[in-house]
Amino acid sequence: MGRFLVVCVFFILMILSCNGAVTIESPQVKNVFMGTNHLMIFWEKNELIENSTDFAGYNVYVYTDSSALLVDDGEELNKFNSQTIQDTTFQANGLLQDRVYFVQVRTVNTENKVNGYNATTPFMRASPRPEFTVTMKIAAESQPVNDSSAVRYSDGLVMADSSMIGSAADMWVKASGDTVWFVSPSGHPLYGSGARQTMLSNIGPGDFNAISGIASEPASEEIEVVAGEIVVAKNEDGNYVKLYIDTIDLQNDVIVILYAYQNIPEFPYF
Repeated sequence: MGRFLVVCVFFILMILSCNGAVTIESPQVKNVFMGTNHLMIFWEKNELIENSTDFAGYNVYVYTDSSALLVDDGEELNKFNSQTIQDTTFQANGLLQDRVYFVQVRTVNTENKVNGYNATTPFMRASPRPEFTVTMKIAAESQPVNDSSAVRYSDGLVMADSSMIGSAADMWVKASGDTVWFVSPSGHPLYGSGARQTMLSNIGPGDFNAISGIASEPASEEIEVVAGEIVVAKNEDGNYVKLYIDTIDLQNDVIVILYAYQNIPEFPYF
């Protein structure tokens, strides 16, 4: 009886050892910051995952078809990283500005087996977008016509507000005393009739790169701004824009703006 028990225990241990390393729950992607041709992907640091003796690292997947990522078996997926990732951030380079990408992260165990996707956040959507830095003149409210106080978001063309309608400008800048305003072309006192409408929202001081999407729809045609603040805009074509006010020089009536233009309409990520 004792010999039989020993044999059975040995047989059970052999079965358990043959099963090998277990797969580990995949982490939740927390954010994706967008650049001009890359995505910076951040996911949770989970000690339960990383302290597992079976944990080896992470794989990142960047697909243009979200349905392809919704499979439990990740062995057939094409990972973006060349080697297993040990950190909780990864930069995916060489991406196109006119594509929407779906980003997913999965854990890999010590036997190179890939786990299923995270059920809470299966993927996040993102798209690289162009950035522009423009220097504009600030029009005085008492004399709104200025040669360089309007801008077209799509290509950073700075123009006279008098040419806003024909050149499809999306915004112009004015000052009243020491107060500076971003204004929709439709709100211009002389050239607003027939001009494009842009909605704006000032979200206050912030890190330009850390803001990657809208919290609420822009709702004003005219907003007050100061240096260091970030403005979210949506133009008449449905393109979202993130603007950072770098410098305001009221002595010379000049403003410098860095902005990201999401060239995919109705895609509220930038």
